Amino acid sequence: METVQGGVTAPIGFAASGVFCGIKKRGKDLALIVSNRPCSAAGMLTTNRMRAPCVEWAQRILRKGKARAIVANSGNANCCTGRRGEQNNRAMAEEAARLLGIPAAEVLVASTGVIGRPLPIENIREGIRSARGQLKRTGSHSAAEAILTTDLRPKEFAVHWKIRGRVVTLGGIAKGSGMIAPNMATMLAFLTTDLTVGPALLREALRQAVPETFNAITVDGETSTNDMVLLLANGGAGLPPLKKGSPDHKDFLKGVRQVCEALAKEIVRDGEGVTRLFTVKVTGAAGSAEAMKAARQIANSLLVKTMVAGRDPNWGRIAAAAGASGVPFQPKKLVIRLGKIIVFKGGEPAAVSRETLLEQVDHPEIRMEVDLGRGGAQAQMLSGDLTEEYVKINAKYTT
Repeated sequence: METVQGGVTAPIGFAASGVFCGIKKRGKDLALIVSNRPCSAAGMLTTNRMRAPCVEWAQRILRKGKARAIVANSGNANCCTGRRGEQNNRAMAEEAARLLGIPAAEVLVASTGVIGRPLPIENIREGIRSARGQLKRTGSHSAAEAILTTDLRPKEFAVHWKIRGRVVTLGGIAKGSGMIAPNMATMLAFLTTDLTVGPALLREALRQAVPETFNAITVDGETSTNDMVLLLANGGAGLPPLKKGSPDHKDFLKGVRQVCEALAKEIVRDGEGVTRLFTVKVTGAAGSAEAMKAARQIANSLLVKTMVAGRDPNWGRIAAAAGASGVPFQPKKLVIRLGKIIVFKGGEPAAVSRETLLEQVDHPEIRMEVDLGRGGAQAQMLSGDLTEEYVKINAKYTT
């Protein structure tokens, strides 16, 4: 598979745009993504019980497995806004549907931003009209800009490969830099492909890719009310439907995994105040859920995050976080590696010089490995450091 430019509009038949309509003080704040033909659709949605109307709306549409457009706004999550919020969400879908000449039940809606404020719906109606007029086959970057909140840069990725001599493409855009500890299923990811894929296989692809990509990252341990990953397939490449288990199907699964992985990594890299990344790999667990539980505890630890920020090789914080995870390991069987060096084994520190320890943490990306000594299962999380900038950004978020 080769990386290509074009993001969410790289596949045949998709167009997108991004405009400013006054939700935010400046910058684009409304995106529109449209297929020129019917699509199969699938998605994974936040498990947060305080779900925004757009999530409930998406759930109803995705049950039928058909959609043709996505309208998304930034700057306002339209969550905790009662019946008015539900009405405004429906109004967004209906306005986009009217302008595109499609049913409202084929328009997915996404919102992201401040919770508890009504949407300026008239501004949004005007924004949708403007976005409709600016749809372009090269509009992915504009749409990626329009879904940003505290993000510093847009996130796009696409790949293509050949099936039966024809080029097929899968691309996507994403946003997210704070409230990032997805459990799906403030993170949004929209993926498109010109392959012909039924809803069941789309759902399967996301179920395989999301746990080890979007659900294996964290910035601050907070799960948003609006998280969603959406995947549309419009068959624009002109190939017959994928068959489960075929070589072409397996390539498709690899493509979805690659795009999700690339976008997930960019979300952490662009995390609020993040200056350095770190990977936590937990091995030797009795089961994969147990491994993920320990990995997530370490990756979300504020002390581990500040350790990474300060280039401080204080591996005791890793040990403490593992011990607080609730996984019943024996401390004498625990092995901790910082970078490539064993720093703890057999219940006591390894004989490693301070200079060697400092070398392990003086990198833009750091690796930590914890062997629980209980079995053969493993899991991995990608996280970012915690700096003063994160506090500054979130202390002033609504002001």
